[in-house]
Amino acid sequence: MRSLNVVGAGRVGRVLARLWSRAGVFEIRAVLCRRAAGAAEAVAFIGSGAPLTAIEELPSARVWLIAVPDDVLEAAARALARSGVVHAGDVVFHPSGAQASDALAPLRAAGARVAGVHPVKSFAEPEAAAASFVGTWCGAEGDAEALRVLGPAFEAIGARLFPVDLERKVLYHAAGVFGCNYLTALLELALRCYEAAGVPRETAAAVLDPIARETVDNVFRLGTQGALTGPIARGDAGTVARQLGALREWDADAAAAYRALGAVACDLAEDRPGASERSIAAIRSLLFTE
Repeated sequence: MRSLNVVGAGRVGRVLARLWSRAGVFEIRAVLCRRAAGAAEAVAFIGSGAPLTAIEELPSARVWLIAVPDDVLEAAARALARSGVVHAGDVVFHPSGAQASDALAPLRAAGARVAGVHPVKSFAEPEAAAASFVGTWCGAEGDAEALRVLGPAFEAIGARLFPVDLERKVLYHAAGVFGCNYLTALLELALRCYEAAGVPRETAAAVLDPIARETVDNVFRLGTQGALTGPIARGDAGTVARQLGALREWDADAAAAYRALGAVACDLAEDRPGASERSIAAIRSLLFTE
């Protein structure tokens, strides 16, 4: 069994380490965190490993998971490279979607094999994330030698890997932001709009719940074009004009979001069978006329 050290005590690192430990994939040797309490909490969640706060205390390991925030990833790689605790031939990877494996360049220069493997999953609740991890897609890029080790390790805990273009990884991650983080923001905007219309937030959430779930289900069952409904799908320029006017009076940012998303809806609507080019053109004009 290969040994694994975890640098950082974030939710993603904790979940992966716990799953690998319980599956007998890796022996968790140590968890390094700036705060002793954070390291102890991570080890308690994982169920194994020594909680540490100093790089110099780290034992040797064949695999290293660098699970630190994106903005300190490169600094962490430099610090590990300077310390000499990572040896030539070790596999070092991070789970960031926004950063490429090149962020670990100092460790590659020291002889390590580096990669980035990003689980496309919400880790808002670590316990729930660990329990539902099977079937998670993970975007992978980096050194072939590293991926030969990491691929089977991820597959052993139920993950499904797919290749990501290193040069376009930022766009890849932005796609996930649209589909996950901004979906949350969009639903929040819908709740605020209901409230502005006089519907209490608790009632608004109850109203929005089934239609939001049905819409997401329809998107993956029928495709985005087939799932599109509403005034733009119908070519109803009058309703779009009235809604946009009301939104401009209520909140300029909400109106801007309506216009931006409306443009995407127009793209979908104009390719539908029987779509009226004239109606869609009229709606586009409404959306982008101040």
